[in-house]
Amino acid sequence: MAKGFRNYIDNTMQRIISSEGITHSVYATVMELYYGKPVYKTVENAYEEISQIRFKPSGTCYTADRQCSKQPRYDLDIIIPVYNVESYLQTCLNSVIDQQTKYSYRTIIIDDGSTDKSTKIIEKFSRNASVLIIKQKNRGLSVARNVGLDCVDARYVLFVDSDDILADGAVEILLDKAFENDADIVEGGFDTFKDGKIVSQTKRMAGLSTVSSLSGFAWGKVIRATYFKNLSFPAGYLFEDTIFSLILYQMVQTVYTLNEQTYKYRLNPKGLNLNSKQTPNRVDSFWITIQILSELDKFGIEPSESLYTSLLQQVGMNFKRTFQLKPRAIQYACFRILTDIVNKKFGDYSGALPYQHLDTALKNKKFGDYLVACLEIALR
Repeated sequence: MAKGFRNYIDNTMQRIISSEGITHSVYATVMELYYGKPVYKTVENAYEEISQIRFKPSGTCYTADRQCSKQPRYDLDIIIPVYNVESYLQTCLNSVIDQQTKYSYRTIIIDDGSTDKSTKIIEKFSRNASVLIIKQKNRGLSVARNVGLDCVDARYVLFVDSDDILADGAVEILLDKAFENDADIVEGGFDTFKDGKIVSQTKRMAGLSTVSSLSGFAWGKVIRATYFKNLSFPAGYLFEDTIFSLILYQMVQTVYTLNEQTYKYRLNPKGLNLNSKQTPNRVDSFWITIQILSELDKFGIEPSESLYTSLLQQVGMNFKRTFQLKPRAIQYACFRILTDIVNKKFGDYSGALPYQHLDTALKNKKFGDYLVACLEIALR
């Protein structure tokens, strides 16, 4: 995606001006001219502009009635939502179910209305006492994960995507550190692969850490199950994992990371995110941010430097996901709403140093500076 950003800049901005000797203010002016600066009398007008691209889904991050067992039966529940992944599913399930460990764990498979051979592959495991299979009509990834969470009877939860692979020994390694350190979250490194070849590796330092060292993905980490007593993935949205950085990571206390590679993430050309690039539902990245901010008080989360830094990082990610959407005026609509939220709720905070340019742009309501700051974050 960063490469796409650079190509975008090369093919638009640099047609207008040469980058050599251009000051920040000139670059900001050019960005502002390119995206346009409509005049919205109210924040409501800005919301209406974005709604013309895609209406805000109605899903919520909060659930009030999920039961958590006081004496969990298992050490770990592994939740795997499945929808039409017949080419990769057998490999995924084998990697999870064949884990060698001293810990007790269960695999919860949610067949989210698959129409290919995925259902038949799942049925092969129907007699396995350590596998729980749930079948439902297609309701989307968020609902499927929530259905799995409703069944949790374990101390920890691990999400695995059905086209990915859990590394050999991952359960043992992750839970060893979880129990040794009474950790809320434990995460190792992961390999990104395509067509059987590793294309990149994400490494972690071993030891007690902070949430800033964690990936924003739901998969690949063990999480204390009680954190999901009230937390749900909001139905109807793309980018549902955003609840991790803006909600879950604001609540956890003890984080441990491993230098072992415990997960293998597949670059699947048929995957949801790869298939949704620059389509209208990419605006869900903004919508889910707004939804989360509206529900923080339900989780007892107050404004803080940590939360504000996460928000600024998310704002940059939102721009990265929507920078080519049309009409271009959508960027100003998002900016208009964000300036209102930031000045009302985060006026006393500045965020971490890498995001202070964006903080200043939002608080001073400088649209061009905001665009440049978002671009800087997205290209890191």
